[in-house]
Amino acid sequence: MRLSVEDPRTGKLIKLEVKDNQLIRSILDYIIKQKQFSNSEERSYSLIFNNKELPNSITIKDAIHKFDLKEGDKLILWTRVIGG
Repeated sequence: MRLSVEDPRTGKLIKLEVKDNQLIRSILDYIIKQKQFSNSEERSYSLIFNNKELPNSITIKDAIHKFDLKEGDKLILWTRVIGG
């Protein structure tokens, strides 16, 4: 399944090919590693779809059923500073 993830800090779109059994957490880990985000501050990352945070522990298949995620949808990469 093809999805895109927008980083609202930069406005850049990250295009991904994901599998039904992939966890949201593994997708976040991939994005963070590939984009080499700065670790100068501790941050927490989430994926947002239709104004709802996708739980890190669910799979893409779960998101399809619970959140009506579809091929070509756009997710938002949400970043929070921990303790700040």
